[in-house]
Amino acid sequence: MTTAFISYTHADEGLKEQFVQHLAPLRREGLISVWHDRMLKPGDHLDEHIQSELASSDLVILLVSAAFLNSEYCYEEEMRRAFARQRSGSAKVVAVILRPCQWQNVPVGDGMTLSSFLAVPKDGKPVTKWPDADEAFDDAAGAIRELVIHGSSAAVRPPERGATSSAVPNIRPPTGPTRRSTSGLLPHRVTDRDRDRYLKDAFETVAASFSKNLEDLESADPAVEADFERVDSQSFISTVYFAGKKVGTCRIFTGAPHFGDSLCLSFDAASRGSMNEWLSLEASEAGIGFKPGGMARYARSPEGLLDPGRAADYLWSVFRQHVEARAR
Repeated sequence: MTTAFISYTHADEGLKEQFVQHLAPLRREGLISVWHDRMLKPGDHLDEHIQSELASSDLVILLVSAAFLNSEYCYEEEMRRAFARQRSGSAKVVAVILRPCQWQNVPVGDGMTLSSFLAVPKDGKPVTKWPDADEAFDDAAGAIRELVIHGSSAAVRPPERGATSSAVPNIRPPTGPTRRSTSGLLPHRVTDRDRDRYLKDAFETVAASFSKNLEDLESADPAVEADFERVDSQSFISTVYFAGKKVGTCRIFTGAPHFGDSLCLSFDAASRGSMNEWLSLEASEAGIGFKPGGMARYARSPEGLLDPGRAADYLWSVFRQHVEARAR
């Protein structure tokens, strides 16, 4: 059975889940086992466990979007390491292009770019540009089936635009998982660099999540209008109007004085000096994540440390309940 590691950003969580469903037939046939970070268990050391799974996988599947390429963790710690393993012959890499972005010339090491290797769906056409996303994911899953069953160790360039051939190049994965020590991949303790990178990636995840949620609010109700304003690399403002009346606004930001490494939410969008909730970054030998401050008036603080995806969901729930209370 081929072991597959899925590398993605939490901004693409929904598309990732849809893709995993399309890999289910391969899993039930005993062709592939799939791992992604939502399979982490309480108490798992985040970076160490992720890097261990990445280092032992036969196949690394990259779910590529602008958010993915913008994530320092996805790019430096997962994608570039995956291609280093491909160059050493210990794994193969497949890019699934989720959304339109300038992915072709992104460097992956050794003078190569992402377009030097197999990209699916067919011709590297982004999933969201297909008339039916299920059809796109089925095409991608079919290509991965062929890669698992047959094989060649050569790097594969996607067909030129306009090519009509539907032949799928073959890549043979190793016959079994290649286990190796993760020492040297990341230190056993969480460093300042780890914290800074984690906070930066988490902020991008929250920003992408808020932008999408605001779009969904507008789509669900014609009376609702929403604005998303990216202020700078450390803050954005979200505003919701109902029938033309402003019913809620908030600023999400990092770098607040006296609050250290935190994701902060304030209903006073003009200021970074006050906040209505914050998520402090907690790191230890056991792991890293965000701890709610417990100040939210309208939302109950979840238990335990939150990963970036859960942090985004929690902050959105705080803002949405604030909006709903003012709209009544």
